[in-house]
Parts: sequence; C-alpha cells; structure tokens
Amino acid sequence: MRLAAVVLILIILSSGCLGVNSTLSPSQEEEVSCIRPGYGEFNAGNILFNLTDEHERLEENLAFLMPPNSTIEIKGLLFAKKYSINQKECYYEGKVKLSAFLGNSDTSNSWTHLQSRLKKVENISVEIVPKETIISENKNATFEIIIKTENVRVGETYYIYIVAFGEDGWKAWARIEVKIWAVS
Repeated sequence: MRLAAVVLILIILSSGCLGVNSTLSPSQEEEVSCIRPGYGEFNAGNILFNLTDEHERLEENLAFLMPPNSTIEIKGLLFAKKYSINQKECYYEGKVKLSAFLGNSDTSNSWTHLQSRLKKVENISVEIVPKETIISENKNATFEIIIKTENVRVGETYYIYIVAFGEDGWKAWARIEVKIWAVS
C-alpha cells in the first residue's frame, strides 16, 4: 500500500500536475520580472539635492535657515535607481512628474503614511523646473527648486517634500526643511 502511494506521488510530481515543473513563457517572465518592490508604496530613494552646481555633496534631505523675502535655488538630481527581482536587474525609470508639497517633520518610507500628511504649498513659494522629465538606466535628470520666502512668518519651519511620480507607479520623495529667521 505504501509503495503504491509513493509511486502515485512520483507520477503526479513528474507529470507537473502540482506545478513543480511549470515555467513561464519568455514574454510572461519579462512582464512579471520588473514589478517594483512594494508596488509604488515604498520610497524609491532616487532624489538627491545640492546647494551648488558641482554636485560634490548630494543629500537626500536638506535643512537650512532663510530670512523673509529671500530666494534660494537648490539643484536636484533624479536618477534611475537599480533594484533586483529574481536576479534580474531593473530600474526605477521612465517619464517622471515632479511636485512639491508641505508636510511635517515625520518622514516615512511608506507612501500611504506620508501622503496622508501632505498638503498644498502655502505661505512659501516653491517652483520646480522642469516639472516633467525622463530618466533611464544611462540618463539621469537634473532639476531646480526655487524657494521664495515672501509671505512667511519668522520662527516658522516649512517641511517641503519634493515627490517624483514615475509613470509606472513608483514614487520617490525627499525633504527640504526651511526655518525662517529674522535678520537683525
């Protein structure tokens, strides 16, 4: 009886009925192999900032003081970050839209958590140039963030989130913290 059960199990396994020998066609494999980790829920982490043109010191988050009625230009770098799925190299790439939001000091790598705390930019002016770009494995994109402190209050801190929305559903974000101080 045991021998018959073992033989039956071997026949079933060797025939592939349980999916042991099943394989995907090359087109199906390509389709599912570059699904982004977290399906766009996690920060891709491919935005960096710099206050100079040289990009010698790139930062994911910046913090600085600004007086009222001043302007600063920040250089941004968006790059096609590599990730691996089933030993296949993939990239966060494609057409990207850049947007600015205000948030609070709590950062998160979860889009759902962060999105619930973001709001429209008010009282401080934030412009991103260009607002759309394309990145690929061999092509990074640069952009500028122009911050103007015209309608701000002294002592206020603004947490500006720059968010990249990839056309394939991935997202990346980084924060700029601006504290307004009085010039005496």
